[in-house]
Amino acid sequence: MALVTRRNTKKTLKPGSPFSMTTSCYPLRALYHAYKDDWEIQGIPNLEVSSSPKVHQTEHPSLSKSARRSQFTVAIFCALTLEADAVNEVFEEIWDEEHENYGRAAGDHNTYTLGKIFRHNVVLVHMAGMGKGAASQAASSIRFSYPEIKLALVVGICGGVPSYLDGKDDIILGDVMISDGIVQYDFGRQFPDTFLSKAGPEVVARPRPEIRGMLAKLKGMQGQKRLETKLCQYLRVLQDRLGPKRAGYPGIDKDELFCSTYQHKHRNRAACKICSACGGGTESVCKEARELTCQQLGCQKGLLVPRKRLQEASMRGRPPEAKVRFGFVGSGDTVMKSGQHRDEIATRHNLIALEMEASGVWDNLPCLVIKGVCDYADSHKNKYWQNYAAATAAACMKAVLEEYVV
Repeated sequence: MALVTRRNTKKTLKPGSPFSMTTSCYPLRALYHAYKDDWEIQGIPNLEVSSSPKVHQTEHPSLSKSARRSQFTVAIFCALTLEADAVNEVFEEIWDEEHENYGRAAGDHNTYTLGKIFRHNVVLVHMAGMGKGAASQAASSIRFSYPEIKLALVVGICGGVPSYLDGKDDIILGDVMISDGIVQYDFGRQFPDTFLSKAGPEVVARPRPEIRGMLAKLKGMQGQKRLETKLCQYLRVLQDRLGPKRAGYPGIDKDELFCSTYQHKHRNRAACKICSACGGGTESVCKEARELTCQQLGCQKGLLVPRKRLQEASMRGRPPEAKVRFGFVGSGDTVMKSGQHRDEIATRHNLIALEMEASGVWDNLPCLVIKGVCDYADSHKNKYWQNYAAATAAACMKAVLEEYVV
């Protein structure tokens, strides 16, 4: 309600004043009419009774900014603008566009979007950059302003490990990876001939007990079925809002997976001496090849790895539905663009995906990774799928929050 300043005068109520009328259900309206000549109205409150809920609820003016911030229990971390854009679209309410500034505590340099998803007051953290360092700094800073965060979600895009459940199922582009735990795969020792990652609790981090319980429910047959159904439902809404260019499915024929040893290089031997000398595997290719597409280089589609889910979707004539996969997620400061190194690291640590921010958040807050697969972390990776993968991750995040109880 708008604030008012009262003069030092008295008002004698006359017969027939609003207080004597049958307006018991509108006491504020009666008060306003009785004293409207003696009060300096800075803003007239809306006193109409409505059956529809308000989109934005104004905080009580007596609450301090820190008290209002303590009502937020869920934080979402996004490293890229396209990730944050997708997350923004699944908010049911966004408050910082119209409400008074909630402020930040001293020492907090983060930038936030505030709002609501289902029953949760949510703060979206717009990270300053990619990687563990930026994530750790953002996660440390948020604790100054929002000390009651019970769940931190790292949401966005990742590189997927194509084989799932020891080859019994596929991971395809657009599927969503949810972390059973985080492996810091680039933490170890570099020897002259090889790098050996360390093992132990400082490398492998499992979720806290309250999150493990929720994961156990989501991984069950009914829980996962419900989660994937909701994912598809929220994805359709998101695609309607963002449009096909920013959230549409790129196409079955654009989901290309080559054997891990098949290098992304010039296939015309006369075009490049460096690439022509490369026999595959981990040998070097030219810098130009790294920036060109498979079509420009002549990568042979006849060597693509066939996937059952894509074949079935092609026969049905519609895109495959995004699936949710649970497992260990590798986190490091390296953008992985090598199929052989991907497979080596994934096999060693039993990983389903690779990303760059989770380990920075994990040390500071109860954390869960929810990321859509935008590439296969090999030399053929490109950015075609980033928007769609960000959209599937945001839709899945909303489905997870629907199940989450603080």
